Amino acid sequence: MRTLKSILAVLTLSAFIVVGCKNNENNENHGHDHDENSEHVETKTKQDDHGHDHDAHGEHADMQENEASITIKANSALEYKFKINEGEALIYDWTSTGALNFDFHGDPTETEKFPKGFFKSYAKGTSTGEKGSEKMPFQGSHGWYWKNTTDEDVKITLKTKGNYIIIGKIQ
Repeated sequence: MRTLKSILAVLTLSAFIVVGCKNNENNENHGHDHDENSEHVETKTKQDDHGHDHDAHGEHADMQENEASITIKANSALEYKFKINEGEALIYDWTSTGALNFDFHGDPTETEKFPKGFFKSYAKGTSTGEKGSEKMPFQGSHGWYWKNTTDEDVKITLKTKGNYIIIGKIQ
């Protein structure tokens, strides 16, 4: 049964990533420049098998803590996202080796309930790090858009805690 759930989770994530990438092909929705440069992402996970949550599609999101190392190439950008249910909180702390333009935002899964192209920004600006907690107002993909406008690669360390499924890097 656990193997079946794992297979279903991988298939669901794959479909979600494809849909997310297709939704993000139109950069006007977020005002982001997406880059084809390759970036490095490494994630370490600590999971707690308690605190289970299921969304409307029966997907399972465990309470977990993660640390991701993300490198954004010089003069490029990327998004790093999580699938999070409505009402769940994401606790986060990110730091970077250089100043980045950022937009911490969410895109709803149930797009028919929102105006076309809707997304919600929780925080944005230019910084070398931010920390806090955000209770998600809707089910969907939530995370960061980071843009490196310098001529040097910038490394981000992102620590998160909550009930979510990692989507990961989206270009």
